[in-house]
Amino acid sequence: MEPVGSTFFWTFAAFVLLAPLYKAGNRALPLLLLEFAAIAFLLVLALRYRGDSVRAWPRALRIALALMLVYPLLQLVPLPYSLWRALPGHVEYAVVLEGFAAPGLAGAARAISVVPAATEYGWLALLPPLACLVVVPLLAPAQVVRLLTAMAVVAGLEGLLGLLQVGGGGDSLFRLRETQALGAATGTFVNRDHLAALLAMMLPVLMGLLAYDLRRRRHGHAGPGESGANAVSQRVLVFGSALIILLCLVFTYSRAGIATALVGLACSSVLLVRTRSGRARGNLIVGALIGLGVVLAALIGLAPVLERFGPAELQLSGEGRFALYAATLRAAIEFLPFGSGLSTFADVFPRFQGGVFGGYIDYAHNDYLQLLLEIGLAAVVVIALLLFTYVRRMVALLRDRGGRSFTVLQIAAGLALLPPLLHAMFDFGLHMPSNAIWFATLAGVMLHPGVAGAAMSESAHGSGAERADTAAKGFETS
Repeated sequence: MEPVGSTFFWTFAAFVLLAPLYKAGNRALPLLLLEFAAIAFLLVLALRYRGDSVRAWPRALRIALALMLVYPLLQLVPLPYSLWRALPGHVEYAVVLEGFAAPGLAGAARAISVVPAATEYGWLALLPPLACLVVVPLLAPAQVVRLLTAMAVVAGLEGLLGLLQVGGGGDSLFRLRETQALGAATGTFVNRDHLAALLAMMLPVLMGLLAYDLRRRRHGHAGPGESGANAVSQRVLVFGSALIILLCLVFTYSRAGIATALVGLACSSVLLVRTRSGRARGNLIVGALIGLGVVLAALIGLAPVLERFGPAELQLSGEGRFALYAATLRAAIEFLPFGSGLSTFADVFPRFQGGVFGGYIDYAHNDYLQLLLEIGLAAVVVIALLLFTYVRRMVALLRDRGGRSFTVLQIAAGLALLPPLLHAMFDFGLHMPSNAIWFATLAGVMLHPGVAGAAMSESAHGSGAERADTAAKGFETS
């Protein structure tokens, strides 16, 4: 597969980088624009590559994504009323229809989804991350490096904005009007936890960029102007960005965000380098990052953060979450095996809410349980296949002893998926379009064929053979 051209690449990069800048894309107009752009990318790739990128995916991933895309559409197919009424979980709605619907409408054909419009909305929201997953493996390795670097810059700016919000207090000019938890850092997001999910996802990428740079220079593959003072300044810039992001993470006051970020950092220090000396250097960098972050956070003021991690606060939050999870599980069991319909949680859950919770609850704060409720047993298959693909690909990358610097970035991208996967057990950050787009982009980097694969693809096109050989030499480290 020939890599995409520069115009397509920079258009796609703008799509990825601009996604978080207006409330994480979680409003009707920005989401609509993201969906239109995703459709355009998918059409271009379908016409040019005719599915070559998708055919290169692992079979488990293809099955999982096909199921995730096709099953919600099946939930929209109208069924005879008698069959629809007999579906698990639907009898309550049938009773209401029979009692209050207009004459002739009570017995009309209906879809499996309790709210078809919500399922349509949820299905269309899958297109932007799908486009990222399809596009990224087609990028040249050098383009991937540029994209990850740009994402790191945007994440650093998000962190800086968050710190300015904390410094300015609740009335800061840097805050969005709809921002929740006014004392916390939220960046361009409405919810602090969703900013925390994005920042935690990017910390391993920053560590990967630093390890990638050190590895290339150690093996003499630095480009012109990439030595001496420039090298030191670039490393300081990457380290400073990571420090800003970690510091902002602390002041989001997101318990899950901070905890998962530390997990990602710990894994980065152990896995990003292959030699004992490199591992020691990685541990030193991560230790220095965490140490400086704690010192700076203490100087700013850690009292609100420590309160969030206090025993009483944790117990209260835990009791509420477990009650929410139990109610979600009861709802999921009632709708098995077909589910209530993709993106219908907010419409279905009030039946099971009872008197335990007050107010409106629109997410389960556990993406795995919510998906089980919405698409039934298909969720079990999808989650199992995706986790299998992730583990298998990470094992393959870690066993790769070819010594290429680009592989280090792929491992970093894979490690960056771990914090949001863990965070999804406690929140719904991946429901934010920008977070889903960045998550899928990093997954695409992890699944990228690598330098050797890119070189072979270009060589197959004849005219790009010399270009491929040059690109491969620029990225290999041994």
